[in-house]
Amino acid sequence: MTNFDTKILLVLSFSILASTICGIIFPSLGEFFSPYILVILGLLLFFNLIQLNFQDLISTFKKPKFLFILCITKVLVIPVTMYFVTNQIYPKYALSVLLLSGISTGLGAPFVTNYVGGRLSIVVGMVIVTSLVVPFILPALVYILYNTEFSIPVFDMILLLVISLIVPLIGSGIIKKYLPRIATSINKSSLPISIILMALINLAIFSKFSDYFYLEFTFVTTTTVIAFALFAVFAITGYLIMNLNNRGTSMKYKISGLIAISYVNNILVTVFAQQFFGSQVAALAAFYNMPYYIGIIFLKILYSKILKTKNNE
Repeated sequence: MTNFDTKILLVLSFSILASTICGIIFPSLGEFFSPYILVILGLLLFFNLIQLNFQDLISTFKKPKFLFILCITKVLVIPVTMYFVTNQIYPKYALSVLLLSGISTGLGAPFVTNYVGGRLSIVVGMVIVTSLVVPFILPALVYILYNTEFSIPVFDMILLLVISLIVPLIGSGIIKKYLPRIATSINKSSLPISIILMALINLAIFSKFSDYFYLEFTFVTTTTVIAFALFAVFAITGYLIMNLNNRGTSMKYKISGLIAISYVNNILVTVFAQQFFGSQVAALAAFYNMPYYIGIIFLKILYSKILKTKNNE
């Protein structure tokens, strides 16, 4: 990595650590931003969609083989498998694992793709497709496997898509086409602004669960370990799928599969799980923020080393 990359990595690391600690120690500060998480996510997506090549996105949907495989794995294979595995090992967490495993690719995934390195069109395609199918598939899985009625209101999900995905997608496309100078300026400033927005999201999420760190630290530790284990399973699965179906292609495809599967919409799970099942079920999705952000740092370092090794060969 260059000196600039190292500095950015340090800033990112500090912002993640600081926002986590502040959310736990000063929950009222995080609660101030909680009502605006949807808007913050939309802004985060907007600043990273500026880099999207819309022709690549169209090509991804014209040849949807890998997108289809990733989607089926994401919304069906992984949640069902992880539910049964968790139900055998630690039944208390089975529902939390099912909800987190079966949710859509996250709106923050494009940032990870741009920062770490990957095919943005694949990840954005997964965000769109999984966001459309999850409101129908996940409630059905919860009902079948857990015998509990649970519904993600379709209207709410459509509203989420419009505000957090469609508006940034269309807005970035219009600016790129008609205001190229502004698009260039946004692109140059997207990284530091994205880090700030991510810190605000992290602050808001941990503020809601700060009491657990004081009153139930054992629960926090166990839940965090499970969150890291799930992240590892998701990441490895996404990488292997693209590796098996894309042999001989660039590392970007494999990294894209990894990101599309492991960088999930855990914030949405946190909101709906709290509403339907309580904060203990929602805690796993909230604490998934830890491997989510630490994973960005790890992937950036690892991918940079891989690229450096290939360039030296």
